[in-house]
Amino acid sequence: MNPRLTIDSEFESLIQPLTAQELSLLTEQILRDGCREPLSVWKTEDDQRILLDGHNRYKICSEHKCDFQRINIKLDSREHAKLWILEHQVGRRNLTDDQRAVMWNEIRKQRVVVSNAEKLEQARATKAGTSTEAKTTPIEPKLRIRETIKKESGLSESKLRAIQGLEKTNLDLYKQVQSGARTIRDAKKSLQKKPPSTFSGTEYFHSIGTKIAIRDPRLKELLAIESGQWTPHVENGIRRLIENLKEVSKQADGYVQDFEKLLKRHGKKKAA
Repeated sequence: MNPRLTIDSEFESLIQPLTAQELSLLTEQILRDGCREPLSVWKTEDDQRILLDGHNRYKICSEHKCDFQRINIKLDSREHAKLWILEHQVGRRNLTDDQRAVMWNEIRKQRVVVSNAEKLEQARATKAGTSTEAKTTPIEPKLRIRETIKKESGLSESKLRAIQGLEKTNLDLYKQVQSGARTIRDAKKSLQKKPPSTFSGTEYFHSIGTKIAIRDPRLKELLAIESGQWTPHVENGIRRLIENLKEVSKQADGYVQDFEKLLKRHGKKKAA
């Protein structure tokens, strides 16, 4: 009888999902040959058995009542567990180099998290006087982690830096590269074609109209809009801008008349 395993949603989210074809092939293989590869499980201190690797195999076996084997993985914490999952995923899936760059970037970040947690743990143990023998694995600083990632991944530094920059610039495009929907090159081109963010602000067009008296330079910027930047939002903004300018024009005419009267009144007195 198969043991009941716990599916942790955060852990499962770290795993690149199978395509429909890959899932179909895996199902056929298990139904034909059985589940030949054991599932990796983290047995926690509170006696939970959390699945680390083999989510698709576990679902297939549960649905079709197929037996499976499991191996227990000893880990110190959830952060160590997440790192374990990422490191085992990157070498097992048929990923493109761009997808692997995303995976290695996630590994880099998680190694920093684990390193910081271990430093904090050691500091607390030292302060409490309960520090025992040093860990068998030395704690790596951030710079060394970056160098190690470059060496282990086999990817160019430019590709690793590009994916880090993309994550900071546009997380949605970063996720698309991770899923295989885009390449890093396509994502970078998409960023270059993106309309200036100033055109998307609700107050952008209104502020130009109210500041027309000082010849707002953004008017020329708007007149230079290219077809690739034209969106329904920009069109609505231009229409609002026209109305604003008309209103400002009426107000300006009123001010002109008032100031002309002021000049006539005070100018005559000064001349006399």
